[in-house]
Amino acid sequence: MKKAAARHAQHRQEIADDVRDQKRERILEAAEDLFFRHGYAGTTIADIVDELGVTKPYLYYYFNNKNEIFETLCWRSSVACLTSMRFGADDARPAVEKLRDGLHRFAAANIAYFKAGTFAYREGAALDPALMKSLRAMARRFYRELGALLEQARKSGDCDFDNAKLTALAIGGVATSLYTWYKPDGSIAPGDMVDQLTRIMLKIAGAQPAPAKTGQKRKATTSKKAQP
Repeated sequence: MKKAAARHAQHRQEIADDVRDQKRERILEAAEDLFFRHGYAGTTIADIVDELGVTKPYLYYYFNNKNEIFETLCWRSSVACLTSMRFGADDARPAVEKLRDGLHRFAAANIAYFKAGTFAYREGAALDPALMKSLRAMARRFYRELGALLEQARKSGDCDFDNAKLTALAIGGVATSLYTWYKPDGSIAPGDMVDQLTRIMLKIAGAQPAPAKTGQKRKATTSKKAQP
């Protein structure tokens, strides 16, 4: 009886946590759009609750203030995008295969977080200096990891470029310019956009895309469900 009661209690807690996560995600999605359209200073807590059709106490149950919402959006988008070139020490695949995989993950994350992904460099002044320092360190590590992988792929004869640092920066620039032109409801579906961006970045690196597998469809973009 005790074990059954414990399992029942755990199940109820899991349901409650899931509902809480869904409500928290709804707040983040609404705030992300408002911050993207109106900027940090131009968006208030009142704007967010009006957009959601809820009360301020409802929002304050999940977040302490507007800055916490903004920093959460910045952090999780940065983690999703800037950790895409990390691979386990036991990953023995050729460098070019990891490069293809990493660039696809990078493209997928940038499409999934294309609004919040711009906040750190568009409105860095709104972020806590310690957080901004962490984000910059994460970005530097991303370019080091990408540069190292490019060098390995060039050494194996699978990439053709002149300067690894410049090539890595050019690849990063493909993603950082998204906010100026990308529209999720445009003529190119998000999954197809990810594939096209991946091919463009591979071309910058002088690498060939992965051979197509018959009957295999690539999954759509990275989900925002994962939290940092």
